Amino acid sequence: MQASNTEHTCVVCGACDQRMLTTVELAGGDATTLCGSHALLYRRAGTLARSIGELRATLEERRETTRRREDGDELGERLVAAFTKDRRGAERRA
Repeated sequence: MQASNTEHTCVVCGACDQRMLTTVELAGGDATTLCGSHALLYRRAGTLARSIGELRATLEERRETTRRREDGDELGERLVAAFTKDRRGAERRA
């Protein structure tokens, strides 16, 4: 298995702490370096990327610009209500 990157950094985020880096295999048999978080996401994706570019595209930031809590749900509403000042009262326990 050949290493496709000679630097010891995560090819997605650039993390360089050796304690959190691991090597993963791409579809063609080449290997590359990922941090633990991106390696976990790559394993969970269930498909092997053919290139580093495809790997980056698969693991790029997936958070949307809109906030999910704007949609709301019953559990979310109950959690918000439980932790608002009105619910706890103005004074804190000693």
